[in-house]
Amino acid sequence: MTTQRILRFGTLTFLCLTLATTSWAQKKKGSGGGDAIMAEAARAVQLAQEGATDEAIKIFTKVIEQRPKDARLYVDRGGIYLTTGKFQEASEDFGKAIELAPKDFNGYSLRGAALVELNKVEPALVDLNKAVELKADDARTLERRGLAFYKQKNYEAALADYNKALELNPQSSLALSRRADAYFAMQQFAPAQADLQAYLKLRPEDFNAEERLRFVNAKLNPAPAAAAAAPTATPTPKPTKLLTRENVFIAIGAFLLLGIIVVVIAKFALKRRD
Repeated sequence: MTTQRILRFGTLTFLCLTLATTSWAQKKKGSGGGDAIMAEAARAVQLAQEGATDEAIKIFTKVIEQRPKDARLYVDRGGIYLTTGKFQEASEDFGKAIELAPKDFNGYSLRGAALVELNKVEPALVDLNKAVELKADDARTLERRGLAFYKQKNYEAALADYNKALELNPQSSLALSRRADAYFAMQQFAPAQADLQAYLKLRPEDFNAEERLRFVNAKLNPAPAAAAAAPTATPTPKPTKLLTRENVFIAIGAFLLLGIIVVVIAKFALKRRD
């Protein structure tokens, strides 16, 4: 598992949590529940939650044409862009929301999330710091800023944000997962293991997290090294036996041959003398 893989795991899945779908439900009372435009916006939110994001964006676009000064509409459409990986479009919508409602932390927080995904970490931190300044106890903003710090390899700052986010929301699977990443990057495998185990209790269907946990477990309990094989002994050469049956026969044959040669030479010598 590489650092990049640790960084990117499940990012788009968790970004679905950023959709600001509560804005209409929370503020509907103050605008008259029968407002047709608001009803359309609420329908778009419902469609987005059901996965019909393209249709939801179309509806929000039409509603924005009728209410171009309503920051909530840009926040919600930008949230859909964010969940579908259209980070530039999301950033632009959140920027418009900030122009219309500069005191609302939500636009800064969400634009910061989009900028982090665009790897524009420095401007993302400007937005996220502003969001924390406006609302210090928002767990999601802290999670987003933690990811920005993580991308900067400022792991201590990332841990501080994730710790605070978990104090505010102990059931945040996103904060647990990302804090495990930070611990892993710092080679603190025991707390990474604990966070991943807690995360899997909340999201037992996440097979990527199971793989990461196995990897962390292997770091904590490395397999013993295989024992080195004993060197093979060089066999001691056996002494050569001189007195073998073959050698005896060869020696006898050689003596006989030599005797024959001697006799032949002697006969030849006697014949010449005669």
